[in-house]
Amino acid sequence: MKVAFLGLGRMGGRMARHLLTAGHDLVVWNRTPGRAGELTAAGATEAADPAAAVRGADAAVLMLFDPRSAADVLAAVIPAAAPGLLLVNCTTVGPEPARELGRKASAAGLRYLDAPVIGTVGPAEAGTLRVLVGGSEADLAAARNLLETFGDAERIDHVGPVGAASALKTVFNLGLAEGMAAVAEVLRYGTELGVDRGLLLTELAGGPLGFLVNYKRTMLESGDYSPAAFTVTGIAKDVRLATEAVAGRLPIAEATLGLAAAAESAGHADDDFAALAAADVPGPA
Repeated sequence: MKVAFLGLGRMGGRMARHLLTAGHDLVVWNRTPGRAGELTAAGATEAADPAAAVRGADAAVLMLFDPRSAADVLAAVIPAAAPGLLLVNCTTVGPEPARELGRKASAAGLRYLDAPVIGTVGPAEAGTLRVLVGGSEADLAAARNLLETFGDAERIDHVGPVGAASALKTVFNLGLAEGMAAVAEVLRYGTELGVDRGLLLTELAGGPLGFLVNYKRTMLESGDYSPAAFTVTGIAKDVRLATEAVAGRLPIAEATLGLAAAAESAGHADDDFAALAAADVPGPA
């Protein structure tokens, strides 16, 4: 299959490599130049722009940062794509943006799957991401072999029509962000009471926040929040998608955005989201 892969960030580059290893004829594009070198050395072709990438392609995978970047790329793809191109959007965009992108793709005669992934750079490297899929069963069947190159075959889950997968992805990431915000606040509270941080982490590890504490304990103990599996800026973007989807009805999410803004101001924008609990991050104003 000839596949265009659009977006070679920390996740996308790893996902694209699995497509190449599986034997697909791969054309890649990235908004910021300079990230395709490893892939082109292994046999991929680099395109100058999204339109060039999708010409003659059977399928295209989008792995971009946000709804705006996905919309910009889709606008460039539509005039150049052959009718029936299978467009798999792995970007986390939120439910209504996903539906709008799907409507535009469908109106142009393209097949569209809303397919955000759950997992960070480790699963992307291993090809074991969970893939949530919104769209038709027929389009999922057509895309399954492609999805199985970077996703766990047992965890490629059809969850409903276009938009349903993005809705579920934002639910998942909202829980992840709010959970880490809770870890941050409890650690701050215990520290202000004079409790040793190591003892705090040991106690929290056995309680309801245990998953996140155990997952990020090395970072929480050392204060070194790199390399990032999921950045503060990235998780803040996903929380913002949730607050935009149901404006004014997620007060804990709004507080979490304030904490993320404080972390970014403290220099942790590109650090792992565990830096929400960094000692130098004040509570949101």
